[in-house]
Amino acid sequence: MRFKQVKSGFMKRFEGSWKVKPLFVDEDMCDRLKPKTVEEYNRCTGGKGRIGSKVTLDQLIQPAIVPPPPISWYLRGITAKTTEMLINDLLAETARIRRGFAATAGGETEDRDEQRIVKSEDIKERWAKHRRTSRRRRL
Repeated sequence: MRFKQVKSGFMKRFEGSWKVKPLFVDEDMCDRLKPKTVEEYNRCTGGKGRIGSKVTLDQLIQPAIVPPPPISWYLRGITAKTTEMLINDLLAETARIRRGFAATAGGETEDRDEQRIVKSEDIKERWAKHRRTSRRRRL
């Protein structure tokens, strides 16, 4: 999935892409054959192989005005924290989906990643909570 900025404001360029590729977890069950497609993987593992996802984010961010160094460092920190929060939300969403899948399958799987992530289901609520707690840390 590709994204690109529509209106220019503070950002001169804001574009990037998300790539999701299958990750064959039990690839070693396939002996010497390295599967390239899901069908090949299912055939060589007998349908018992686990499939994960490898998610890649390529992002280009360029501000309209290049700020002087102290401000640019601050903006770089904001951008890094926002990207980190985005990845944490992605992890939280996958953990929520996994919990729903585990409940329907009858198993209880708890990862330490799942325990680390905020239990809230609403993304806006998680971001608001993160902003509140980060303000307290700064004071």
